[in-house]
Amino acid sequence: MGAVPVYVIDRVLNNNVVVVRCTVEGQSREYIVVGKGIGFGRRRGDIIPSGDSRIEKLFSLVMEEHQSQFEQLFTTVSPEVVGIAEEIISYATETLRKPLHEHIHVALADHIGFALARLEGGINIENPFLEEIRTLYPPEWNVAEVAAQWISQRFRIQIPEQEVGFLTLHIHSATHTHGLSQTMRVADSVNMAIKTIEEELGQEIARNQLNYARLVVHLRFAIQRLLRNEPIANPLTETVKDKLPESYHIALRAADKMTSRLGLTFPDDEISYLAMHIGRLANVT
Repeated sequence: MGAVPVYVIDRVLNNNVVVVRCTVEGQSREYIVVGKGIGFGRRRGDIIPSGDSRIEKLFSLVMEEHQSQFEQLFTTVSPEVVGIAEEIISYATETLRKPLHEHIHVALADHIGFALARLEGGINIENPFLEEIRTLYPPEWNVAEVAAQWISQRFRIQIPEQEVGFLTLHIHSATHTHGLSQTMRVADSVNMAIKTIEEELGQEIARNQLNYARLVVHLRFAIQRLLRNEPIANPLTETVKDKLPESYHIALRAADKMTSRLGLTFPDDEISYLAMHIGRLANVT
């Protein structure tokens, strides 16, 4: 039997998070260890047995790029910020029941550090597609709300709802390989489509309406289908064009807006499905 590995503390981030090194067969590897009280009273060089019952989550960055970026974080972000980010990542992994892409270990801490600096300076950035994010990604939104509470309590600063939206985007992007950029493009495209529909209808769509939620979810899945090149057939397309010409025209305008943002072409079948949702909103179906 080989030697039982032990973790040697390299950094104590807070009472619940430490960064350790473990050497096995001459190979040294860095790990992020999360567990209640795991860092309390500890200092660099202390040893944590691999079987310590307090260990809840153990993360290791595989890509050299992310390993380097994680080390660089400590030159611009406090250990406490990195620590709270790791607690949030651990909670998100457990709650969403899916692994998160390792880029979040850098991106989330960096975002929280920047957000705290902005908020402490009295600068709050507006989130133009807040309601769309809330409706598109409810599990991630719930995690982000808890995260905002933890950040607020730990750093004694109020975290506005706009920041909950940004945290949601970071968490959601880490559950997918396409990353934050495409997540934001999808949310932005849905927002543009909603605004176009509201302008064409001449009315604001109440965000607490079930029809609004259905519309947003439909737009999200339509975009995902196109990104995966999985077209959908609508046997009612010609009927929709004939019976709901105004709704179809509005759907066409909204699709054009999304095309300009995403570079995706929406086929007639997708546009007609969108027209059916718009017709419901306009009370003409």
